[in-house]
Amino acid sequence: MEIPRGLGALFAFVFGACVGSFVNVAAYRVPREISIASPRSFCPRCNRPIAAWANIPILAYIGLRGRCLMCGGTIPFRYFLTELALAAAAAYLFLSFPLGDAIARFVLCAALYVVALIDYDWRVIPNLITFAGIPIGILAAWLLMPEVGLWSSLIGSIGGAGFLFITGEVYLLVRRREGVGMGDVFLLGMVGAFLGWPGVLFTMFVGSILGAIGGVAFALSGAVSVPPEEEVPAAIAQVTGVRRGDPGPLDEGGDDVSLMRTEVPFGPFLALAAAFYALFQPQLLHWYLSR
Repeated sequence: MEIPRGLGALFAFVFGACVGSFVNVAAYRVPREISIASPRSFCPRCNRPIAAWANIPILAYIGLRGRCLMCGGTIPFRYFLTELALAAAAAYLFLSFPLGDAIARFVLCAALYVVALIDYDWRVIPNLITFAGIPIGILAAWLLMPEVGLWSSLIGSIGGAGFLFITGEVYLLVRRREGVGMGDVFLLGMVGAFLGWPGVLFTMFVGSILGAIGGVAFALSGAVSVPPEEEVPAAIAQVTGVRRGDPGPLDEGGDDVSLMRTEVPFGPFLALAAAFYALFQPQLLHWYLSR
């Protein structure tokens, strides 16, 4: 018996919210080298375990008014936003794509969300996510995503990562400082694996525009700092292929923030562009081809 679309979308929404809760956990624990399996969820302020009912996605945040039940500390709003965003994405994908295709795109969106949060907080993109994402994306594109297909996936993965790597090497040669980290390179490789070469082109173009706008916003707001050296776990800092931010202009002894030298995490902008393409690929292709 076929599940009614409305009921299926509701199940997808609930499932997406649960995945969003897990994404929050992963984004907090992975860079701190804490197991994602244990201990049970705890308040990062008072370190006390969170009751099961207070850990229900979306509803718990609303019921607790964004505060910890034990210590009264503020729960970051992005926890609620992550759960709601992935819940909405899951429901939308269920209604817009065949089930296998929808699942593959949702897996990509969840991985992109983890990457974006970690890169924004720590200026690192763990290979744990992108290395696993590349072969999973190729298999998904081959078996579950007919609009992408195997060859486009392979070309997108290899070509996307290769192009960004060469761009970074040229920037290093000209400017004598790192402009593109290997974390971004493997991230684009994962995007290409799931979305093919058209998805890579869209992600690079739109991500670059968003990154430029974000760079100006970061510089004007003064948000150019990175985690202090001692706060970045050694295991992450030493893993080959994980990008780690250099000190920003203010950390180098200067008094002024230069727009041209403002260090901005590129991962969140690439992730946002790729997620947008994953959600709206048919509409974007139809719009482009009809121009």
